[in-house]
Amino acid sequence: MRTDAPSLVQLAALVAVVDEGGFDAAGYALGVSTSAVSQRIRALESTMGHVLVARSTPPRVTSAGEAVLATARQVVALVGSLTPAAEVPSRSALPIAVGADALGTWLSGAIEEAADWDDVVLRVSVEDQDVGHQALARGDVLGALSSLPTAQTGCTATPLGKMRYVPVVSQKLAARHLDAAGHLDLTTCPVLTFGAADELQHRVLRAWCEEHDAEANPPTHMIGAQDGFVTGLRAGLGWGCIHELLLGALPDVGDLVRIPGLPMLDVDLHWHRWATELPVLDRFSTAVEAAAARALRPF
Repeated sequence: MRTDAPSLVQLAALVAVVDEGGFDAAGYALGVSTSAVSQRIRALESTMGHVLVARSTPPRVTSAGEAVLATARQVVALVGSLTPAAEVPSRSALPIAVGADALGTWLSGAIEEAADWDDVVLRVSVEDQDVGHQALARGDVLGALSSLPTAQTGCTATPLGKMRYVPVVSQKLAARHLDAAGHLDLTTCPVLTFGAADELQHRVLRAWCEEHDAEANPPTHMIGAQDGFVTGLRAGLGWGCIHELLLGALPDVGDLVRIPGLPMLDVDLHWHRWATELPVLDRFSTAVEAAAARALRPF
């Protein structure tokens, strides 16, 4: 039977190396030397019997390290909420994964609330809502927005509401891709996506093809930034789906118009988080749910 167990400072070192992006930065965050961080990681790996951190630039956790990282985050966050333990950051780090559309619109209410908390360091990564829960499974974050309704083991999933997307196209692009009847020809009109995980446009296109018994394989452009995505739509790079709150907030839509014949698309949104009761995570989860209730469409 094993009698050794990871220590708090070892787990804190693992979290810091990942969050800070290196051993030097982790040492600075923890108030110890780089050598001390390295020794703690090696000791943790010895205890667990696996290499947990690949010494790349930046360092990354191995597959064995992902499971340890997920637990380490919860332990460090829980201890940090109870007492300012030695060599654990006095401010609790709260890593979350959210979609760019949510971050740029309705989630701002929760961010503004967190800005008033002096005991939290918020770390926000942008992940598409179709894959946000994967960041939680990897141990990268403590909470994530996801379209997936089912919680994974050790986590909870709270339904928030629906995000409605509107398919739009610039009039100048539409004018170059008209069919014989004068309608936008989606079999040839280029598509603009936000990233490799962004399936909204192709989901709409597949439904349209099924309805019209057509095949389509148009060029697909990609711009992985919200402002750039809107710029690409306005420029006529391709047609795409834009969140209704973002569309309504644009000071100038240019010549963007809704595409006739294409339905708006509702995406269910859920807040996934570790089930462990962590005061900081509990507080932020409440803020997320309140912001969603104010802005999202109900189920």
